[in-house]
Amino acid sequence: AGGSLRVGALVKARLDASGRSFSASVHARNEDGTFDLSCDGSLVEGVPAALVEPVAVGAAVADSLLRDEPGGHIEGTSAFFDAFTAALTSGPKFSTLTAAQQAVAREKVQSLRPAFEEELAALRATRGEGATVTDVDIREMMPRVMARAARAAT
Repeated sequence: AGGSLRVGALVKARLDASGRSFSASVHARNEDGTFDLSCDGSLVEGVPAALVEPVAVGAAVADSLLRDEPGGHIEGTSAFFDAFTAALTSGPKFSTLTAAQQAVAREKVQSLRPAFEEELAALRATRGEGATVTDVDIREMMPRVMARAARAAT
């Protein structure tokens, strides 16, 4: 599975008996075909290639991960949703609404949380548990969350 992976590549790996995949990056390729992975601040050595899968991210997400800017990476579902909410309620169009209209809009945004959590779960399934979610990810999720919410409402 991991034959073409280079040092620094984003991967997800099954690192324990739970069957869950965890987000990691390739720290080293070993002569025996195993990988040493950086996962959540720890080095996990000798992971068999069969347990490692590459993770594809778009260029904007990759750039955000490399920049490691303060505030560019978010931890926890509530913080993710707060960033999502801020992205939807901080634009120039939102500021033109009356206070009453803004309150209604905020309530509607809060109702998107189940769809947002589903989209976040899909991202974690793709990248592995513990994956860094960037501000770019949040912006890219918005149309998918809106589509999920619209489907759920019908």
